[in-house]
Amino acid sequence: MQEFLRRIGPPIFFCILILCFEIYYHRKKDDRRRANAKQQFWDREAEANTVRRKDLTFLNYMNIPLDSLPMQDTGDDEITDYQDTVRKLSGKRILNLGGFTNTDLKMEYGAANLPELTEYDNNYTTLVNILAKWGARLIELELYDDAVTVLEYGISIKSDVSRNFYLLADEYRRRRQPDKIDTLIEAAEKLESIMQKPILQKLAEIRSYCE
Repeated sequence: MQEFLRRIGPPIFFCILILCFEIYYHRKKDDRRRANAKQQFWDREAEANTVRRKDLTFLNYMNIPLDSLPMQDTGDDEITDYQDTVRKLSGKRILNLGGFTNTDLKMEYGAANLPELTEYDNNYTTLVNILAKWGARLIELELYDDAVTVLEYGISIKSDVSRNFYLLADEYRRRRQPDKIDTLIEAAEKLESIMQKPILQKLAEIRSYCE
């Protein structure tokens, strides 16, 4: 130890010592912060589990506008499957609960309602994914107007499926409608999703092709 001190000198040694204490202090501080956050989560979770069931009848469920969507027979099995899935979903309750955690839902509507709410949110997830696939297949079949109708409906119900945005933006680009790409960008800016940033980047790229 003495030889080590002689080599580095007392000033450098004390600097190293202070740095070690700083690292130790901040590590302990971070540990306390994580422990507090974990405790707060479990406290809130425990409270959420005691909330009584609330009436879900009057929530703002989605109504799929079947009359406005291209439900005609195209002779394509893939399109028919998508149409059938959307028809089945139209008879179910659909909610976009992507901005809520399970704890949030239990706090707001009661723990006993969580399975039902999860089902309604899963219906929404199924719907927006089917709309993107449906739109993509319509484009492959060169049914462009129908594709735009389907994809625009996806945007109207706040889909965060990136494919929905990209296909629609590319169709607007093909039609020389940059103003509609701008509208898509505005819609993407309102998304509460981890997909927001990559969607915005890609839309900006597609928009640049119109200039």
